[in-house]
Amino acid sequence: MTTIDKLEDVQGIVFSGYSKYMANCSYYLLKIDDAGKTKPWLKNLVDQNQISHGAYKPTDETENLLNLAISYSGFEKLQVSEESLYSFELSFREGMHSEHRSALLGDRGINDPSVWDWGSGDNSVDILFMLFSKNDAIHNASRKYHEKAFKGAGLSVVQRLEASEKKQNADGFTLEHFGFADGISDPSVDGFPTTSGTGDIATGEFLLGYPNQYDGKLTKMPQLGAAGETFGKNGTYLVFRQLKQDVGAFWQFMEEEAARQGITADYLAAKFVGRWKSGAVVEPNQDTDPNKVNNSFNFTKDPHGTGCPLGSHIRRANPRAVGLGATEAEALKVANRHRILRRGRSYGNFLENPAKDDGKERGLLFICLNANIERQFEFVQHTWINSVKFAGLYDEDDPLIGSGVAENRNFTIQDEPLRRRVCGFQQFVTTRGGSYFFLPSLSALGLLGNS
Repeated sequence: MTTIDKLEDVQGIVFSGYSKYMANCSYYLLKIDDAGKTKPWLKNLVDQNQISHGAYKPTDETENLLNLAISYSGFEKLQVSEESLYSFELSFREGMHSEHRSALLGDRGINDPSVWDWGSGDNSVDILFMLFSKNDAIHNASRKYHEKAFKGAGLSVVQRLEASEKKQNADGFTLEHFGFADGISDPSVDGFPTTSGTGDIATGEFLLGYPNQYDGKLTKMPQLGAAGETFGKNGTYLVFRQLKQDVGAFWQFMEEEAARQGITADYLAAKFVGRWKSGAVVEPNQDTDPNKVNNSFNFTKDPHGTGCPLGSHIRRANPRAVGLGATEAEALKVANRHRILRRGRSYGNFLENPAKDDGKERGLLFICLNANIERQFEFVQHTWINSVKFAGLYDEDDPLIGSGVAENRNFTIQDEPLRRRVCGFQQFVTTRGGSYFFLPSLSALGLLGNS
């Protein structure tokens, strides 16, 4: 089992999304206007112990928690040397909005960075400031305090994104806007205080400075002057994407297509996702939700996708132990080299009656952590989510969040004796903004503040 050096040096969001104790969450997307004022502000955040860290255990009495990440442009404005800037990985340096990365991610057409609300052009972001609070009153007071501090720190607000009130099902699972239990399959990470015993995934997949899953070595870490690679240790890369969900259109299509095919809308939607609304994986010869969630599965009992379709969302996002190698063990080894750790929340009010769309925007504030953006997040998005040839399929991407097919999207439901084909549906999730950030350790933030 790996031991993490100095849990108090690791930002707390690495280990928890705080949803158990923190009902409120604001994501401030900030621009640095005066780095001379921003550096002392960073230093004070660390010196005054305002940043949540891994050694602190939130309780019912905890009022606020905050974490902070910095983009490549942010490091540039903080006057990090060219040599140090070059030590960050290429995808981070190029940025999510760049021509190369956006093409790789499938951000084209309605997802193109040129039409984003933030993350590109004049709306680029230097700092992501994440504020979590216990309740409305505390959160309102905290926002006022920090927004005043931003002005004194030479920072302006590009956007403030508010997470929605958490909605849960009867079993206590958080629901996303389409109505499905979410956050069920985050990996168990070796050495994390939230993991009981030895985790399935190496520490170095999500925290720099420790052996990774890929080759058992240390993933390259960013450096800063005399501090060298110690600057990067206990840090990680953070991916943030605002994903709008068209809930009304999604369920309208499910109802109409299900009626045409003689099945139920819940059954069809479950096939798209790969899980029932309860979170239970769809199994062969199953046409209703069993309401029994068991995440210890690897698709070996469903190799042909007659339960959970080969191209469904959860099968693409984490193929587990089928279809990626000659043996079950080899396939699982390949899949585990590309895991991500999710820490995001939903935004917008929940639509109680999907048949009556209120016209308001809602979706997911997707946040994931990974030690290597290209090998983890971008690989999953490009090679699994958006691939039109995943698992031997053709002309279809992830039916839920894919953007590899521009229009007239298709989806295959494997079945016996004959498969079903769902054709010509729209994209139900679109990208409204995004950026790559680096989540430094507390000691690294202190170095930046003193530089």
